[in-house]
Order: sequence, then structure tokens, then C-alpha cells
Amino acid sequence: MGAAHDWLGAARELVARDVGRADVELLQSTDDHAVLRVRADGTGYVLKLASSEARPALDYTRTATAQRLAEAAGVPVARIVAAGDDGELQHLLQEHVDGAEWREVRPRLGAAELATASACIARAVLRIQSVALPSFGGLDEPPGGTLVDALHSRIALRVRGEDRRELAHSVLERHAGRFTEPARPTLTHDDLHHANLLFRRAADGLRLAAVLDWDKAWAGPAESDVARMAFWDDMTDPVFWSVYRRSEPAADGWAERASVHQLLWCLEYDVRTPRHERDTAALVARLA
Repeated sequence: MGAAHDWLGAARELVARDVGRADVELLQSTDDHAVLRVRADGTGYVLKLASSEARPALDYTRTATAQRLAEAAGVPVARIVAAGDDGELQHLLQEHVDGAEWREVRPRLGAAELATASACIARAVLRIQSVALPSFGGLDEPPGGTLVDALHSRIALRVRGEDRRELAHSVLERHAGRFTEPARPTLTHDDLHHANLLFRRAADGLRLAAVLDWDKAWAGPAESDVARMAFWDDMTDPVFWSVYRRSEPAADGWAERASVHQLLWCLEYDVRTPRHERDTAALVARLA
């Protein structure tokens, strides 16, 4: 499926079953997945559709599992209405969350509100990491394997292009000794960037409204999310680290492991902007 009318037809059928009569609008699509806006009886929804063949890289049943685990830990997420896979098409229908993306909110904040928001983000990350999982790997995989094994599996799943995958595997092998220290497997979002944190104002001030887009979630180390966040502009600051490190002190070897996590993200996020290519090259020079 790739044409807009195909996605819309499938969406209307699913929505009619789950929420009844609704207006459906296609927001974005590729050959194998689409995102649609749905409005029914005054309530807004977001519907994600994907080919069943997009699994395991994109698996909306796994996404729903991750969101429910996070919600149980006190992380604000979108309420899931339905999720499933009929063998040809998988879907995830969830309520729309009102709010503004962190990249829009942050430049407008004064010092006090910025500190409050940064502390909010840190506490949300700690709640995500409070979800203890039996072993490293995919949320739908049987227990077993080391963190290094799980990271190699992530590379195979997430990094496109043979040359980039080979580089990622070789860097991980070179630094594998840094990943043998005891680490607890936790729920790991792996995509905590500016567009996936929504804020809104409440009577008592600025609040984190939702953490979005759990499609890449897995059972990983706590360091993975914060290493990636530290690499993105304006995702962390001294207040964030003060709140976070009170609960999760930096372990020996953190800086080198963080660089490996950051390089894996660079190789996964395959864009050709000058900034991204410079950042990737700097990490390769440091690690490879």
C-alpha cells in the first residue's frame, strides 16, 4: 500500500469499527506506513497504519505494549483505543493529545519555567527507566542474551545500508568491554527528541502532557535514552542532569558508552545535512 486513497480506505474501515462515524484526514505517508488524523463525536484521534511486512522494524503491537508499560509507571502517554495486525495491515489508534512540542515551547520560557520543564522531563525519563524488564532485547523477544548481543540486534534492525551497519557493528565490538559491567534492562524509548515531548499549560503551570512515538521502544540500558538526549540540542541542561543524577549517578565508563550510543543513533538516522555528517564523522574519529 502506498497511494493516499488506499490508506484512507483502510483507515475509514478501521475507524468505523472502533469509534464509529468519523472524519479522516491523511497527514503523511510512505510506501509502507501512514499517519492520519481522525475526528469523531468531538474527540480527536491519531491513527497509524503500516504494512504487516514492515515488522519487526515497525510493530504497532509492540508500540502499544511499550506505551502501556510507561503509562503504568506514571508517564503521560496518549490513550490507546485499538491496536492490532490482520496479517496485511497493522494499526494503532490513540487519542490525540493537546499540547505543543518541546522545540516550540522551550524558546519561549523564562529561567524559572525552563527549570520546571527540565525537571519534568528528567522525572519522566526516570519513570520510564523504573520499568524493569527481564533481559535486554525486543519487548516481544524471549529472555536471554547480553547487552552487547541486544545492541548488535538493534544495529541489524535499525541501521540501513551495509557500510553503515558494518561500521556500527565494528565500533560496538571494539568497545564491547565497556558494556560488560552489570546494567539493568529497563524500558527504553530511544527516540526522545523535541517533537516527541508535548507540553501544555495547566492551572498550576507548565506540564508535560505526553511522551509520544514509542515505535522504537525496547528493553535497553538506562544510559541509551539519556546519551541520545545529551546529543540533541536543548534536550538536557544542568537542571535536567541535577534531577536525573540524584537517582541515576553516572557509572564508570559512561562517557565512552554514551559516545557509542550516540554514534549508533547517527548511523541509524541517515540524513545528509552538513551538521549531521560533521557530528557523525567526529564520533567515528573518536571511536573507530
